[in-house]
Amino acid sequence: MNTEHETIEFDVLFTGGGPANLAGAIRLMQLAKEKNMAIEVALIEKGAEIGSHALSGAVLNPVALKELIPDFLEKGFPAEAQIREDEFYFLTQTSAFRVPFTPKQMHNKGFYVISLSMFGKWLAQIAEEMGVNIFPGFAGKEVLYGPDGKTIIGVRTGDKGLGKDGSPKANFEPGMDIMAKITVFGEGARGSLVKEIGKKLDIFSGKMPQVFETGIKEVIQLPDDNYFKNSLCNDIHTFGYPLGLNIPGGGFIYEMKENRAAVEFLTGLSYENPLLDIYDEFIKFKCHPFAANLLKGGKIIEQGARTVSVGGYFTIPRLAV
Repeated sequence: MNTEHETIEFDVLFTGGGPANLAGAIRLMQLAKEKNMAIEVALIEKGAEIGSHALSGAVLNPVALKELIPDFLEKGFPAEAQIREDEFYFLTQTSAFRVPFTPKQMHNKGFYVISLSMFGKWLAQIAEEMGVNIFPGFAGKEVLYGPDGKTIIGVRTGDKGLGKDGSPKANFEPGMDIMAKITVFGEGARGSLVKEIGKKLDIFSGKMPQVFETGIKEVIQLPDDNYFKNSLCNDIHTFGYPLGLNIPGGGFIYEMKENRAAVEFLTGLSYENPLLDIYDEFIKFKCHPFAANLLKGGKIIEQGARTVSVGGYFTIPRLAV
C-alpha cells in the first residue's frame, strides 16, 4: 500500500472554494495577464463540487463585482432577483412594526438576490477559463511549514479511503502535499487551518475578539399566488422577537425566482441562556404571524446551517509573512 504523499507545486494556492477565494484567484490571473506573467494557481475545495457547501439565498452588492468583471451580466451572472424595495421590521411576540427608516447599511434597492452555490459555480467557471486549477473534493488537513517552522509553504490534503476507525482500506489514497510560494486561506468561519496558524504564528494578537452568529436557512417553494407577486418589497429584515433586545441576531426573507424564497434567522453566539436552542428560535421566527403570512402555502426544498463571522474589520487577523 502506497503511503507516500505526492507533491505538486504551484505559485499560489487558495484553500477554500468560496466567493472570496474565487474572486481573488480571478483577480490574480487578470493581473498576471496584464504583466505578461505566466503563473500556476491552484484552488482546493473540500466539497464534492464548488458551491456544495454554500447556503443559498443572499443579497449581493455588485460594486466589487463590477470592478472585477465589468461585463458580469453579459457573462451569465446567476441572479435570482433584483431588489425592488427593502423593509425593516421590529417583531413582538404577535405583531410586526415597520421601522420608519431603514438603516443605511440595510439599503439594498438595486442589489441582487443570489444563490451562493450557483454564484460560486459561476465564478469557478470563469476562474478555470482563465487558467486556475480547481480541485474539488480535496480538504486541507494540515499546514506545511518550512525548515524555520514559521514559513507556510503549502497544505497537505486529507487521506482518502479510510475506515470508520481511521484505518486505511483497500482503496486508500494518501493526501497530496500542495506546495506554493504563497498560500491564501479562505476557509470561512472557524476554519481549522486558520485556527492552527493562529496558535503557531499568533496572527490574532492585538485584534478584537472573533464574533460569531449561527444562521439557519431554508429555501421555500411558494405557491403561484404568493406575497411577492403583488408586493413592491422583496427584501425583508427583522429584529426583536424571538431573541429580544439582549442577543444579537434577526431574520430575513428574500424573494427568489421560480416562486421561491430564502428564509434565514441568525442568532448571536454570545447568548447566556444554556437552554436556548438556535433551531427553536428559527422555528419561532417562521411561525410568527408576520413571517407565516409571507410564507403561507410554502414547502421546504432546501435547509442548512452555517456559522457566520460578524466581528468586522478589526477582527481580521494579521498577514503572516
